[in-house]
Amino acid sequence: MALTEIPTPASTAEAGAAAPEPRLRRMSFGLLMVYVAILAVNSGGNGILLPNIVSGLDEASKVGNLAFVTTVAFVANIFAQPVAGALSDATRSRFGRRTPWMVGGALLTSGFLLGLPLAGSVLTVALVWLVVQVGVNALQAAATALVPDRYPPTRRGGVSAMIGVGITIGNAVGVIVAGGTATRGLLPYAVLALLMLAVVGLFVVVNRDPSSADLPRQRTSAKDFLRGFWISPRQHPDFAWAFASRFLMVIGFYGSQTYGLYILRDYIGLSDAESNSFAATMGVVLLVGVLLSALGSGWLSDKVGRRKPFIVWSSVVMSLALAIPLLVPTTTGVLAYAFLLGLGFGVYISIDLALMTEVLPARLQGESSAGRDLAILGLATTLPQAMSPSIAAALVTITGGYPAVFVSGIVFVMLGAALVRPIKAVR
Repeated sequence: MALTEIPTPASTAEAGAAAPEPRLRRMSFGLLMVYVAILAVNSGGNGILLPNIVSGLDEASKVGNLAFVTTVAFVANIFAQPVAGALSDATRSRFGRRTPWMVGGALLTSGFLLGLPLAGSVLTVALVWLVVQVGVNALQAAATALVPDRYPPTRRGGVSAMIGVGITIGNAVGVIVAGGTATRGLLPYAVLALLMLAVVGLFVVVNRDPSSADLPRQRTSAKDFLRGFWISPRQHPDFAWAFASRFLMVIGFYGSQTYGLYILRDYIGLSDAESNSFAATMGVVLLVGVLLSALGSGWLSDKVGRRKPFIVWSSVVMSLALAIPLLVPTTTGVLAYAFLLGLGFGVYISIDLALMTEVLPARLQGESSAGRDLAILGLATTLPQAMSPSIAAALVTITGGYPAVFVSGIVFVMLGAALVRPIKAVR
């Protein structure tokens, strides 16, 4: 009995190859904004809203409880994005393959985000955030798959850079919105929910997905469907090295970001109100650093025809940034840390996206399963984001303080840089 239907290689949309230049530029900006909305929810939720809710429920156990809440969301990050990507590949409707999943994901995310502050227990918070993450992952899987659907290969590096900028802006927007309105009840949740609905709604109207109702179909068994989620490291070693490198880099970056609010309170010594406001300031400083480096590094990498040196350079800068709070545990030191971390991460996120497009199995296999394969690649970002709070919580508990979080971040970032070296398809 067939579980679902997937498109044959011949059915993969190639509309991007013939799309006018203005339409591609418009869609690139639209995808940038979609990722701003996605990352704003995740960064604002993980960095500000969830820590405030959890500490309000049980101040003494906040570190362990926050790790529990984010670990529960780990389940969504494992399954939701790859499954949504594969099912969007198989979707047949007059609205296309991706639009139903983008709209559905945005509605699910926004609705449950509004219910998050109403949760009265740590378990309820965890379950509500789990559903939020299911929606976010469904939206992200469909949005990412639009790149091979609609863009010719010669234009995918540019749109990947735009998505990278959207990711970094979204990280800052989430912290700024949530940190600046954290004490105003439902307001931060409403702002983030409305941002997502408005951005996704406008995107699907302006960038209409071609009907998929008449696309060819290929029936597959449940066994073959599940087998498709495994990408063999032996057959695709470059993809495996790139996946592992991104995985470690993201853990190194997000470990200190997830517990940023508690670090400001318990390590730097700010009050609750001061820490919420200062977190927003840090978000702006981080964003400035990212934009200064991201906007030019992708162009320079294309110019010199190399990716790996930029990844190594970015890891060194991020490691230096993570060392600053260890040596200067003050607000000035934290601002310097945020700026340097932004500089390094800006280079990394723009170059990493370009590198990934060159080792993507979907590109090598005719792109018949682009939604699924890109979603699997996305796990290298979403899984470490979900895991980093648990790792950081364990380190804080074992060592009795937050310095270990920065030390481990340096180790993870440098290991991630080392794993880029074995990639053969990219210089």
